[in-house]
Amino acid sequence: MDSKNLNSQKVSYSVLREISMSCKLTKSDRHALADHIIDADRIGTGVYALLARLLSMKLLYASVAATDEVLSPFSANGSFVTFAIDGFEPQSEYLFQNEKSCSDYSGIHVASLLGATLIGLRSGVVTKFLQPDGSFRNIHLIKVRKSVSG
Repeated sequence: MDSKNLNSQKVSYSVLREISMSCKLTKSDRHALADHIIDADRIGTGVYALLARLLSMKLLYASVAATDEVLSPFSANGSFVTFAIDGFEPQSEYLFQNEKSCSDYSGIHVASLLGATLIGLRSGVVTKFLQPDGSFRNIHLIKVRKSVSG
């Protein structure tokens, strides 16, 4: 491995750690992340390797809530999040862990790079958003609502 790739890995590790340290997860979200990591590791290449790395950092560095309730202002399974990428027009979507929890809505699956970035973030935070090529964009989590009806 050349020094450029090694430096890139160190930078991405520190950025992913920084993203994760500011997060707070519910107990059920933490458990679901472990399942998503297993699934991503099973495939193990490309975007799935990046997803497993990001989710692993969330498990390692995010704090865990004492209850399993969605903790506004932190995003969790069932949250309706409003965010903007690179300062573009804000988007609002439902954040979900599995298809069963999203039966009536479209949204962002936590087992995606966007969902993995958003899970556990506090509203108002501007952080890095990992891309499939390993680069980062900026993302601003503008608002978190407890659910689409909340």
